[in-house]
Amino acid sequence: MAETTEWVSAVEYKKFLSTARENVELMKARYTDLMLTEEDEATLKELQNEIRILVLGTDSCDDTSGTLPVLARMAATAPKIQLRILDSNKHVHYHQNFKVNGKRKTPVVLFLSSDLQELCRWVERPNAAYKLINEKIDPSLEGRKNHLRKLYSDPEILRQSLGEFMNLLIRADFILGRH
Repeated sequence: MAETTEWVSAVEYKKFLSTARENVELMKARYTDLMLTEEDEATLKELQNEIRILVLGTDSCDDTSGTLPVLARMAATAPKIQLRILDSNKHVHYHQNFKVNGKRKTPVVLFLSSDLQELCRWVERPNAAYKLINEKIDPSLEGRKNHLRKLYSDPEILRQSLGEFMNLLIRADFILGRH
């Protein structure tokens, strides 16, 4: 369950970008490059319930910088979505609650009700990115970072992220009582 203090401490996307030190231009480009179809826009505008999205991540994380612009575009289109970002390095105590296989992963994307009850969760990267990462050729940290940057510049990966987030938004809307 998200606590009110974490939501209040979290910042909106524009503020996050203005204070970010890494991957800023990549996030701006990904935001601009993501094309929403008319169907995507209609689905986002038809959400019936307020849904808050809290992202635990950091600007230095390639997965966060790859997926956060997708969420930001969705939130900019949907009047019922509020998006905030909580720095996972500054809020380690809270981030500890969301370990996967005993490890902290970023980003963690929490889909919350207006009273901050967790409805669903998404962690780290889209399924297609996992597949490509598992097929990686260069196992070095720098090789992996370069691979991730290139991966998140692929329009198909951005579309898959969008699809995964859309499914969770619709699920959250139904949990809250979509008619």
